[in-house]
Amino acid sequence: MLTFISDNVQLYISSNERSNQLHKGLVVTMAVITAPEIESVKEFDTPPTETETLRERGGWSLRPQPRIGLDLGSDDELLIIENVTNVRWMIYHNYHRLGIIDVDEVLVFHIHKHGSLSVRPYNDISGDAVEYLSLPLNYSVNYVHIYRRYMGKDVEVYDMRVA
Repeated sequence: MLTFISDNVQLYISSNERSNQLHKGLVVTMAVITAPEIESVKEFDTPPTETETLRERGGWSLRPQPRIGLDLGSDDELLIIENVTNVRWMIYHNYHRLGIIDVDEVLVFHIHKHGSLSVRPYNDISGDAVEYLSLPLNYSVNYVHIYRRYMGKDVEVYDMRVA
């Protein structure tokens, strides 16, 4: 059953009757679709906005507020390494090479402080296998010295310490 609207009069014509009438050429009806009238938008009288400072709204506080820890990289992840020896060192963090620190140089790394920090003397000419200096890392470690100390008259030892 199809419904056609024309001048506020509804005509109900079944599809069989309509096809019969169309074949006979008697009546042809067309549906007229009109857009509904849109109500006019009323303009409201709104007061102008006023800006308030945070102090007037009570947003400022003299006491420090608790902070939310986001993983954005902070000073806790900074590791400062200072070489006070006369030897170049290769630096490793959990067996991943970070770089070379030269004589009397200070390097700053932004790393997750877990695992271990290892250094070995760096020699351009020969790739001699030498022992590593190793240090466990945690978030309280911020500053590392690589230094040389003497154990007796003829024995010199390289070491790392947390400062």
